[in-house]
Amino acid sequence: SGQFIPGFEDQIIGKNIGDEFDVNVTFPEEYGAKELAGKEAVFKVKLHEIKVKELPAVDDEFAKDVSEFDTLKELKADLKKKALDRKKKAADEAVENALVQQIVDSIKGDIPEAMFENRLEQCVEDFAYRLQSQGLNLETYLKYTNSNIDEFKKSFRPQAESQVKFRLALEKIVELENITPDEKDVEAEYEKLAKDYGVEADKVKNAIPAEELKKDIAVNKAIDLVKESAVITEVEPKAEEKTAAKKPAAKKTAKKNG
Repeated sequence: SGQFIPGFEDQIIGKNIGDEFDVNVTFPEEYGAKELAGKEAVFKVKLHEIKVKELPAVDDEFAKDVSEFDTLKELKADLKKKALDRKKKAADEAVENALVQQIVDSIKGDIPEAMFENRLEQCVEDFAYRLQSQGLNLETYLKYTNSNIDEFKKSFRPQAESQVKFRLALEKIVELENITPDEKDVEAEYEKLAKDYGVEADKVKNAIPAEELKKDIAVNKAIDLVKESAVITEVEPKAEEKTAAKKPAAKKTAKKNG
């Protein structure tokens, strides 16, 4: 189970009920009780009982107990779909991140420092807001991480610079492609934000002006346009990677549950 000191459980394997024996261990150097850390110890053990974990049969009844489905076939189909969805999402994010980096790297010219500073402040505010949703605050976080606000802001600098450059590039695409969100787009975005934050749509509307939201929607449409226009080249794995993938894992001679 991995709940005891390393080496403890290994010495119990093969014993029978009623057996009395010694278990010799050495406490880890990082053990919680410092007075025991790194020291050897002997435990006098008597085995009173042996319990075996019995796994339930994986059938339709199991599917009903652990999910909203009535049959195992439906549950398996749902799990497969979710796994494929996760893979697709991960692949989409990888493509988007690569496109973002390519666009950011292509940005030339001087960008006002004030734009970076403003975005930096927004990054900090966003992080502080997420902390608040977890019942924490930025001051407490900095204390526990042994940091200060200046070091904290500095850690966000690369992210802020990348976001500013990416935003400028997308705004240029919006201008060149004449991307203009309509009222339907705005209402849909308000509803999405309301759902994401678990509040009424009217509260979101009061917090975010429609014109500001239109800018964000237009930028998101520009991202979609870039992704649709991108030429993605699949690269064959290197020879050594193929060999490693085909090589079977070494067989184990013994197995312990844990």
